[in-house]
Amino acid sequence: MLRYLKASDQEDDPMKKVPDVFHIGESAVQARADIPDTWLKQTESFVRTEMPQQHRDFFENLPMLFLALLDRTGRPWCVPAFGAPGFVVSPAPDRLELRGTPVLANELELERSTGASVGIVGIDLTNRRRNRMNGRVQDTSGGIMAIQVDQSFGNCPQYIQTRALSAAPDDPKRTSRRQANLRDPEVRRIIEASDTFFIASRAAGSLVGGSAGVDASHRGGRPGFLGVNDDGTLSFPDFSGNRFFNTLGNIESDGRVSLFIPDFETGCAVLLTGRAAIDWDSARVASFQGAERIVDVVPDEIWHATAALPVIASAPEPWPGLDSTGTWTDARLAALKTDGYRRFEIAAKRKESDNITSFYLKPADGGPIEPHVAGQFLPIRIRKGDDAILRSYTISQGPNGQDYRLSIKREPRGLASRILHDELDNGDIIEVGSPLGDFVLDDGTQPIVMLSGGVGITPMIAMLDAQVAAVQGGAPQREVYFIHATQNSATQAFTEELVALARQYDWLHLFIAYSAPLKGDKLGDTHDTEERLSMNVLAKLLPFGGFQFYLCGPEIFMRSLYSGLREIGVDRSHIHYEFFGAGDLGESEEITPTVVLPERANIRFARSGVQAEWTHQSGTLLETAEAAGLKPNYNCRSGKCGACATRLVSGAVHYQRRPVITPGKGEVLTCCAVPMGEEVQIDI
Repeated sequence: MLRYLKASDQEDDPMKKVPDVFHIGESAVQARADIPDTWLKQTESFVRTEMPQQHRDFFENLPMLFLALLDRTGRPWCVPAFGAPGFVVSPAPDRLELRGTPVLANELELERSTGASVGIVGIDLTNRRRNRMNGRVQDTSGGIMAIQVDQSFGNCPQYIQTRALSAAPDDPKRTSRRQANLRDPEVRRIIEASDTFFIASRAAGSLVGGSAGVDASHRGGRPGFLGVNDDGTLSFPDFSGNRFFNTLGNIESDGRVSLFIPDFETGCAVLLTGRAAIDWDSARVASFQGAERIVDVVPDEIWHATAALPVIASAPEPWPGLDSTGTWTDARLAALKTDGYRRFEIAAKRKESDNITSFYLKPADGGPIEPHVAGQFLPIRIRKGDDAILRSYTISQGPNGQDYRLSIKREPRGLASRILHDELDNGDIIEVGSPLGDFVLDDGTQPIVMLSGGVGITPMIAMLDAQVAAVQGGAPQREVYFIHATQNSATQAFTEELVALARQYDWLHLFIAYSAPLKGDKLGDTHDTEERLSMNVLAKLLPFGGFQFYLCGPEIFMRSLYSGLREIGVDRSHIHYEFFGAGDLGESEEITPTVVLPERANIRFARSGVQAEWTHQSGTLLETAEAAGLKPNYNCRSGKCGACATRLVSGAVHYQRRPVITPGKGEVLTCCAVPMGEEVQIDI
C-alpha cells in the first residue's frame, strides 16, 4: 500500500492531497480481479494512520510477530521476532516498539536504520485474530526498534490454524542457519507439510516515504497447499481474501518476495527469497480447489534455520473453511484423469478363496496413487467393446502409497465380476476413479468389533491392516474382535493373513463361524463355531464393556445383528455399517424431512431426446430413465458412489433419503432423486 498523509499534515498545507490508498500494482490486480470501485472506496476507511487501542493491546500481548525487512540489495525478507508477552510496546497510537533483535536480522544484514521500511503482521494463534501494520524505523538505540506507524489495518481470521504457542524461553537457543536447496529432504519435508507460511513483498521503486509497498502477510491452507515443482519452483494458491491484494499488488509491481515457512513441532523453519509471478490461467486455477489465482516463486536463496521460532505445543485446529480447498497432490492427480477416471494396470491377481480374487492395481502412467482411508471403496470403469461398465469395490487393504487391492467375488450373473475374473489378467487396463465412502474406523479408544459375512470381509481386512500399521507407528493399542461368518474353508478369504496377524498381536481376537463346514474343516482349528452368527454367539464371545461395532455382509445378516444390538441397548452411534448396493439399516429419524412432491412430472432426458411421465410409483429418476428404455450410468443405486451423477439442466429435485456423497454443483444423483416440480430436465 502507498503511505498517505495524516490529517495534521494536511492542515499544515491545505494544498496537499491524500494519494490513493492502493498503489499502481495493487490497483492493477484489483482491476484484473473485477473488484468494484465502490467497494474499494469503502475499504479506504479500514486503513488508519494510527493504531486503535485494540490493535495496540493486541500487539502488546503477542509472544511473536513477523516482520518484512529489506536487505542491502533491496530484497525483502520475512523474519519473526518473539519474546515473552510485553516484548512489544505501543507507547503512542502511532508508535510500536520491539525489544530485542528479530531472528536472523543481523545474519541477513536487514535494514533497520532510521527511515527503513518495515511491514508487520501479528497473529494470535489461540483465537485467529490478525492485525497488520506498516511503518518506518524511527530509532534503534538501547536494544529497541521503534517504528513510526504509517498504516494500521485488521485482517479477517480466514485460513488461520489455531495452536497453543509455548512461551518464548528467557534464554533462547541461538538460531543457526545453513544454506540449502529444494532437494534437501528436511527442507522439502517442512515445505510439503506446511499449513502456514508468512510472506514479505515489496513494490518497485525507491520506496520514498518509508513504508510504501513493503508488506508482511500470512498464508494458510491444508498441508500440501504449498508445492514444490519439478522445475525447482514453488507454487501456492491465492484464496478469496480481503481483496486489498497487498502481496499480489507488490508481486505485480516488483516480484521480489520472501517466504518464512515454520515447522511448529521443532522450531525449525525454511527461509527463502526469490521472484514471484501471478498465473491467471483459468484451467490451471480451476485444477486447484478454492484457488482464485496461482502464485509461482522462483527461489534465489534458500536457508534452513534451527531455533527460528518458539516450539508450538499443540496440534493445529484447522480453519473450518479448509474443507473446500485443495492441495497440489489433489491438483496433480486430477490432471492425470479423464472424465474423473485414470488408467490403472492389473499388476497381480491372487485367488483368495473359491469365489474371491484379489486384483492389485497400479497407475499405468507411473504417477502416485490417490490416498484413501481404510474401509473406503473405489469406483472403476471397465471397457467392453463400445460399452463402459461402472462398478465400485471396496479397497481391501490399508493405504500403502503404492497400489490398491480390490478383492472381488465372482457372481454367476455379475457382468463386471465375470469379466474381471475370467477375461482380465496381469497387464490389462482398468480405469479408476477417486476413493470414496465414509465407512471408516472411528478415532476413539473403545474396543472394535468387526462383524462380516462373506465378501463383507473386504472392508474389515482393510481396517485391520490400517490398525496394525497404526500400532506399528506407535499408536495406542485397541482391542479388536474380528468376527467373520462364511460357509466353509473354501469360501473363506484371507485365512493365512488373518491367522498370522492373530498370532502376532495379542490385542487381535479372531473368531470364525462356518455355516456349512466341509469334511476337511476341523472345529477349533479352521473355525470356532458351526452356526450362524447371532446375538447368542456374540454374548458368549464378547466380554462386558463398550464397543464400536462395524457390520458388512449380506442384508439379512446385517439386519439381524443390527436389530439385536439395538435391542440390547447399543446406541446407534456405536454401530457402523456398509451395504454392497442399495439398502439402509437406519431408523426413521435418519430420513430427510418430507416435502410435498407433485402427483405427476414430465421428465426430459436432454441428450437422448426422450420424455417420460413420472408418478409416485415410478421410483427414482434413474428408474424412470430405465423404464423409458435408456441405459444411464449407475453402480450402487444408493447415493454412495456418484457413478449416476449427471447434469441437472432445469427443474428441482428432492432426495427422499440423504445420499452419502454430495453431488457436484449443477449435478443430480439420479439413483436417489425424485422430481420436486412438474418439469425436470437432466442430461441423459
